[in-house]
Amino acid sequence: MLAIKWITKIRAKISAKIFFITLALLLVFTALIYAMLLLFLPNFYLDYKKQKLENGADLVVAASKTGTLDDVESAIDDFASTNNISPFLLNSMNQIIYIPFTEINTMGKATTAITTEAPVATFSSTGDTSVEKNLTIDGVPYTLRYFINIQPLTDISSVLLLFAPYFLIFVLILSFISAYFFSKRTVKPLLRMNAVANKMARLDFSENLPVNSTDEIGQLSQHLNEMAHELEGTLIDLQRVNVQLETEIAKERAQEETRKQFITAVSHELKSPIASVMGQLEAMIHRVGPYSDRDTYLKLSYETMEQMSALVQDMLEISRVDSADFETSKTTFDLSAFITDCVQQEQWHPEAANRRLNNQITPDIHIHANQKLVEKAISNVIHNAFQYSQNDDTIAITLTTTTDGWHFSIYNDAPKIPDEEIAKLFDAFYRLEKSGNKTTGGSGIGLFITATFLEKSKLAYALENQEHGVLFRIWEPKSTKSTH
Repeated sequence: MLAIKWITKIRAKISAKIFFITLALLLVFTALIYAMLLLFLPNFYLDYKKQKLENGADLVVAASKTGTLDDVESAIDDFASTNNISPFLLNSMNQIIYIPFTEINTMGKATTAITTEAPVATFSSTGDTSVEKNLTIDGVPYTLRYFINIQPLTDISSVLLLFAPYFLIFVLILSFISAYFFSKRTVKPLLRMNAVANKMARLDFSENLPVNSTDEIGQLSQHLNEMAHELEGTLIDLQRVNVQLETEIAKERAQEETRKQFITAVSHELKSPIASVMGQLEAMIHRVGPYSDRDTYLKLSYETMEQMSALVQDMLEISRVDSADFETSKTTFDLSAFITDCVQQEQWHPEAANRRLNNQITPDIHIHANQKLVEKAISNVIHNAFQYSQNDDTIAITLTTTTDGWHFSIYNDAPKIPDEEIAKLFDAFYRLEKSGNKTTGGSGIGLFITATFLEKSKLAYALENQEHGVLFRIWEPKSTKSTH
């Protein structure tokens, strides 16, 4: 079981795989080389020895063709010392007349005279191969004979076999060390890549791989770095898009909730006047009590229906403007002239005759926007200022140019609005006056329309409490200023 776990662990590590593969290859190659030496080295050495002796003998033969006996003997001496053998020269009667470094007596027996300059090689007929070369010196035939000793050659294989265990130990140690460092060096950049790739898998692109070479490893490191940068950029873009998408979804949900609330509020607002008109009409049909005076109550019913019609028109306009495919068509128009006309129309009403009006309208201020939406929003604000003020109250209207565009404000004396109620005034059908009386509290949709139209026109607005009244401001933000 332990061996299986160990093998499994080795298979899971590339460094262990490279180590054992490298070790096995080194051992196999070394064994093959050693076997080749055992098989081929003796024969190769024998062939080399034969060729070397052949070349030396040829030099002696060449000396016999041009030189004297002394020259041949000198060549034989060189041949013997160079090849570590003992050649000898025979005459035609097969008598030895010369052996290198040996004196020959008159009886034909040789006495050895070994010099200190060249060793004398011994020879025997056992294990030797005899080679003879015929030559002629001054017209006299001679024979050069030497022996090739085969016994030392066969000893080479025995020596190699005896040396094999020591050589094996040396090869094992060297192979282990070489395989270890080779595997470490080879796997090190791969392990670094694996670590960086694991971080990339966890969307961590903070670390870059060092590129220290131009080979495939270096190119792969460079490509991983480039991929990490691309993935990081893509991830940032996706996160940004995701945030935008979440914002859009939240906005869409808020709009959907607003639509539901709006429909609920509309249903509630229409339910009461419809029931009232139906009751009046039914009473007039049956001439019940005072409703027998049809002319009076038909007029009241008609006024109620007019209010309902105006409310429905406002709701249809809001629905159209608030739809996703609505496009604001911009035109250039005179805002100063429109505000002046709108104020004059409000002043014509008898109830507004005693308002103290303070106009500071800079003439000829032209703006580039959706004229219908802007005029509707501003007319609602002006109408509210007159409606919710009383006799001798001050209404101050200003329209000026600024460095960022233009600025409109309208102030009217009125009771202070509770701070927590200001934001709610822009909700559909929200009334500050809780009695539900349309005459004193309105329908509760005017500021909702104003806010919707101004937001569609990308204009900023604010409703603020002043010391003795309320101030409503509209201006063009610097970021949305139109150039024309």
